[in-house]
Amino acid sequence: MARVYLGILLSITLPVQALTFQTRMEDVQWSVAGDQFECRLSQTVTGYGEAVFVRRAGERPTFELKPWSNLMQPGPAQLYNEAPLWRPGTRSRLLGQAQVQDGPVALVAPEQQAGLMLAGLAEGLHPTIKRSSFAGSEPVRVVVSSVGYQAAWNDFQQCATGLLPINFDQASRSVVSFATGGSKLDDAARQLLDTVLIYIEADDQIKGIQLDGHSDNVGNRLDNRELSRQRVLAVQNYLIERGVDESKFSLRFHGDSFPVASNRSAEGRAQNRRVTLRLEKH
Repeated sequence: MARVYLGILLSITLPVQALTFQTRMEDVQWSVAGDQFECRLSQTVTGYGEAVFVRRAGERPTFELKPWSNLMQPGPAQLYNEAPLWRPGTRSRLLGQAQVQDGPVALVAPEQQAGLMLAGLAEGLHPTIKRSSFAGSEPVRVVVSSVGYQAAWNDFQQCATGLLPINFDQASRSVVSFATGGSKLDDAARQLLDTVLIYIEADDQIKGIQLDGHSDNVGNRLDNRELSRQRVLAVQNYLIERGVDESKFSLRFHGDSFPVASNRSAEGRAQNRRVTLRLEKH
């Protein structure tokens, strides 16, 4: 009976072995590629696939794991910065979890976790992803090596200096605000449109620009609809004067029909006095 208890105790306390994928130190290679829309810092993990830090224009880096054949079960994976063997006494640091999913990109770690992974690499630690395997007998462990990281990081930063100030998604969520009863563009509105204009000029896939005008509920509905029209025209004219083709625009005027906040407060009314700008691609 004592042997049975001892066997149970050992099964609980002994660490579970993991199927580990890690490139040999002498074979580690980083690569940097990108353009004005996106920069990518990647390392091929021997036998598994690619580990990639992605920085899109207007955003901080995220992390993607792209396996050649995904051995991890869908679900939460552990992320941590692991100390290499040549640094005994250094503790690994748990960074949290990220979801493994089916598809060519098996895992995406958001900005905060990706930032911690990059900080770990700068300290000589190895970002590591661990998740149960489909076989279920042992977890899969993918290790990103810090060897040669500093030179690659410098190239990545150089690429980032050429990124646009915003990306497509950010430009397509642009909201131009207006003062009560007004249709003139203030400094903040012009600055926003100038930034959007930089993106429009850079992306030759933009085929259309949708402008939707709105107002708060102060005044009657006919006046508010006309005010929303004037606001749309103010935005359109500003962009046309700076070289945007007039044929790209599609205009709609809604008055106070579609509030995004309560008109009972000054703050809510301010949010409702707006023109939304959406970009369409080929």
